[in-house]
Amino acid sequence: MRRAKELLVWRELQAAHGGATPNLFTIGAVGAIDLSRPCTVLGGRNGSGKSRLLRSIALNLGDDGLYLDLHHLCEQALIVLRSLKNLEEMKDELGRLGPDDKRLDDVRRVVGRDYESVDWYALDVGPEGDEIAAKFRWGGDTGDDPLTPYFTVRYAGIEYDALEMGLGEFSVHFLLWILEQFKDRKNLVLLLDEPDAYLPPVGVERLLSRLLAICQKRSWRMVISTHSEEMIASAVDHGAFLLLRMGAGGSTDAFHSQDDPTIADTLLARPPIERVLFVEDESAWYLCRALLDHGDRGLSKATSLVWGDGNGYMTPLRSSLPRPPEPELAFAVVPDGDQRGEMSDAPIAGRWPLHFLPGSVDPDELFRTLKDDPAALADALRVDVAELQRKLDDLEGEDAHDWVNRLGEAYGRPHVLTVLATSWAQTHGDESATFAALVRAGV
Repeated sequence: MRRAKELLVWRELQAAHGGATPNLFTIGAVGAIDLSRPCTVLGGRNGSGKSRLLRSIALNLGDDGLYLDLHHLCEQALIVLRSLKNLEEMKDELGRLGPDDKRLDDVRRVVGRDYESVDWYALDVGPEGDEIAAKFRWGGDTGDDPLTPYFTVRYAGIEYDALEMGLGEFSVHFLLWILEQFKDRKNLVLLLDEPDAYLPPVGVERLLSRLLAICQKRSWRMVISTHSEEMIASAVDHGAFLLLRMGAGGSTDAFHSQDDPTIADTLLARPPIERVLFVEDESAWYLCRALLDHGDRGLSKATSLVWGDGNGYMTPLRSSLPRPPEPELAFAVVPDGDQRGEMSDAPIAGRWPLHFLPGSVDPDELFRTLKDDPAALADALRVDVAELQRKLDDLEGEDAHDWVNRLGEAYGRPHVLTVLATSWAQTHGDESATFAALVRAGV
C-alpha cells in the first residue's frame, strides 16, 4: 500500500459505514462517543481518562469489543519469552503461523524495514497468574490455552528474533499478530490503548492507515487512544477526533472535532512558519487571521501576520523586498479591499504577490454590517441582546472606524475585534475560502 492509497483509506472506510445507526456511549457529564463510527481517535492530557474510557467500553460491549493495552501485553510477552530456554525447539514443533503476504507488507511498511523473511509463531505458554494469562487467550474462551507470540526475521543478511527487537518493532509484529487471531470475527469494535507509543512519526501514520484498512476489510470499527500529533491531526482532518478532559468531580468530559475543528490545537505543536503577510492595520490583522482560520486552518497555522500604520508602506516594501528563486520563507502584501482602485494585484516578475482583503471597503466597514443581526452579534459577544441594542442605537451614525473603536471600549477591544472578524468570516464562507486559496497559490 503506497501513500496515495493510504490517504484514501479514511474516505473509503467512512463511505462503507455511511448511514449507520448511531450507537452512543455516554462519557461523563459532557459528551458521548458514537461506536457506530468507523474510527474515533481519542486524545487528551495524561490522566484525562483515555484508558478508563476504553476499558469501560470494552466492559459494555463484552464479546463484541477487543481491548488491547499493547504496553502491558508486550511487557508480559517478553517476560515469558525471556524465561524460556528452548525457544527453537518449541517453534519447530508448532510450525510457522504467518504472516501472509498482506500482513508481511504491512509489517515491512510500518516498521520501515524491507525484511527478507518474517516468521510468526504461537507458543503454547502464557504469563503466570490467572488474570494476566486470561489476556493471552485470544479466543476469549476460558477453555483455550494461553498463547504467546514469537517472531524471527531476516534483514540485511542478519537473522534475529523477538528478544533482539526494539520495542517499536516488537509491538508492531505483536499487534498485527493479535489481529490475525481474530481475522474471522465480524463487526468487532477494536479498542487500542496507545499502540503507537514506541513508533517514530512516519511509522504512526503508516500504522493508522493499515489499521483502518483492516477494519474496512473485516467490517470492524475502531477506537484508538494516542498522544501522537500525526494521528491526532489526521483524525481532525477527517472529523474523527474526540478530546477528553477531566471534568468537575473527576469525571471525564468529551468534545468532538466535528463541533470544533480547533479542539485539538492545544495538543499539537505549531507548524513552522512558511509565509508572512503584511496587512494595513489592527482591524485588517484580525480579519485576515479569521479568513485564514475559517478558509484553511492548516494554512493559517503556518502563516504569520504583520500590521503597520496604513497601506503607505506596502508599495515600497513590495518593490524592495528581495524574492530569491527558491525562498525558504514566502511573503505577500495584503491591502484592504478599498485599495482595489489604487493598487494592482497583477503579478510582477521578481516581486512578491499582492492579495486584497474581500470586498471593496476597509475591514471596519465590513465589521459594521454585523449590526444588522444584533441577536447573533450579542450571542457572539456573550452580552445581553437588549443591552447591545441600546449600545448600537447609541453608535448609530458613527463612521465605521469610530463604531468599532467605541464598541471595543465597551466590551474590550481584543475581544470585540476577534468576535467581529470571526463572525464576518463565518458568515462569508465563500469569501474566506477564496481568500485562503489565493494566499496559498500566490506564495
